[in-house]
Amino acid sequence: MLSILCSKKIWLIVSTSFLFTAPAFAGWEVQWIDKFDGDGVNWDNWTAQTKANYNNEVQCYTDDDFSDARNYDVSDGTLKIIARKKTQNCATLGGQQKTWTSGRLNSKDKQEFQYGRIESRIRFHNLEAGSWPAFWLLENRIAQQPNKGDNDFSHWPSAGSGEIDVWEWFSNQPSSYITNFFNTSGCGSEYRYTYPNGAQDVLDWHSYAMEWSVNKIDFFIDEHLVVSQDLRSCTQYQEPMFALLNVAMGGMLGGVIDPNLQQVTMEVDYIAHCKVTSINDEQYCNESTSVADDSSDDTGGDTSTPSNAGSSAGSSSIWMMISLLLMNTWRRRDGFSGRKG
Repeated sequence: MLSILCSKKIWLIVSTSFLFTAPAFAGWEVQWIDKFDGDGVNWDNWTAQTKANYNNEVQCYTDDDFSDARNYDVSDGTLKIIARKKTQNCATLGGQQKTWTSGRLNSKDKQEFQYGRIESRIRFHNLEAGSWPAFWLLENRIAQQPNKGDNDFSHWPSAGSGEIDVWEWFSNQPSSYITNFFNTSGCGSEYRYTYPNGAQDVLDWHSYAMEWSVNKIDFFIDEHLVVSQDLRSCTQYQEPMFALLNVAMGGMLGGVIDPNLQQVTMEVDYIAHCKVTSINDEQYCNESTSVADDSSDDTGGDTSTPSNAGSSAGSSSIWMMISLLLMNTWRRRDGFSGRKG
């Protein structure tokens, strides 16, 4: 006979002879965060992906974070990725003529993640037609810049190069944003979240997040669950991924660009990766979340399941079963709670 009493701790009674106290529900701890506190891009975290040329887009991506016409501006505690109207022959694309410059950062080979929560706080500054900003992930064996030759020979969206979009917005359909999957394993599906106040909401700060475990991926805006995707039969997304932040112009989703548009800006407050830990009960993954140290009690592996440090081997399996049943309720928060302004 098993009885359960829920409060700040869960007491489990197995028959009449075995009593133990399970730990409080686990929280998050930061494994990596970029707060954009400096005066330029931290190239230890990022690569400017200057050789990207996809979807009939019209921008030339640069690594410029220093000139008067820079495409990356790190100042006042945020990153601004700025797309600028400028016709030029793009040297990194073999001299192709492009009509805009812009920025695309990825963390490949520098900051990569497997499971946990990946979150960024973002606002976009423009509603004019033609822009296509995104916060997304790719599997780390994709054959894209930077190419180290470390088995990164897979081509999108095959195994090793699948894509997950956490926030993808385009100004020609501005009242919603996309979460989506691209892979060859039939995993996940597109879901479009409609902003409560329509297009105007994209101009405000929002925290966009993805919680990733072996069996599912949940997407959030400001701690509000947007959609949950079942990965139990998925053969991809079982290896590290890296983050991307970019602003594309025109192309398949950007569409026709407003002829009067000269500049658009995507502003990023922070981007963070967190894992579940048993040493705190922090519910968020942001600039205020505790940062892991080498001695922290990190769960590792499938971070959807809180760890149960200190309990016996016999009780551990029971606690794992109970935590799996409850994990979808203890951490779900309704409504918006992201910072604004």
